[in-house]
Amino acid sequence: MEYLDVFLVSIGGTTTALLVIGFLSKSLVIHIFNREIERYKSQLNYENNIAIEKIKAELSRSAKNEDRTIEYELIMKRYKGPLLHAVYDLQSRLYNIIAQGFVNAYYIKGNDSERDYVVNNTVFVIAQYFAWTEIIRREIQFIDFQDSESTRKLSELRDNIYGLWQTDSFSDPFRIWAGEQRAIGELMIEDVNNHHSCIGYAAFLNKLQNNDEPLIKKLQTDVESLSKSGTDSFNRLRDIQHVLIDILDYLDPEYIRFPKDRRSYVP
Repeated sequence: MEYLDVFLVSIGGTTTALLVIGFLSKSLVIHIFNREIERYKSQLNYENNIAIEKIKAELSRSAKNEDRTIEYELIMKRYKGPLLHAVYDLQSRLYNIIAQGFVNAYYIKGNDSERDYVVNNTVFVIAQYFAWTEIIRREIQFIDFQDSESTRKLSELRDNIYGLWQTDSFSDPFRIWAGEQRAIGELMIEDVNNHHSCIGYAAFLNKLQNNDEPLIKKLQTDVESLSKSGTDSFNRLRDIQHVLIDILDYLDPEYIRFPKDRRSYVP
């Protein structure tokens, strides 16, 4: 007897054998199918987890960017007004010196009181500007802005003025290093209700009574030298005045605080 016949007899005939083989085949298919399903589910879960982590990371970055933007806006809301006035006061004084003969009229031809005002008030508006830029620098120094357009422009304009004050490309006495600009600003800062502020003109005059700050004394000497150097000092001051106007236009583009006809470039 053939081996197949023996096998068929042993399991009860051809029909029974086919049923067994069919059952085994079906079980094998189901097993393979279930295994593939589990593998697919595992792969799907892995990909979903990666996608979810990417979404969470993106949401976290967006939230941090939003927090940085809000924090910057709160800082600028607090200090924008004082900075604008400091910028306007300084550009106005520079305009008067260069285009309106301010030094000639009130220092060279003025009395003692007028000469004191020309020197001391000019030093004050310069130092006041340094103070407010230093205050804002302190407030935002720990904010990671990355590629924030809202701060890049202001930083660029501020850095331009830092560079114009300290460059040696002008032949005048008004050279002030960036570190000295910050130091002058620091001398003008006071804390009011847990916020930084700049001292007023009266407090500045009181400070001058016991003035032993070499940086302030140098500024006074620089202003006094305008009566002798004349237009030699105007190139630096003109370029600074132009950038100050750019800052006004950036911070007050709608001319809400200062009208357009009061913020003109020195010719």
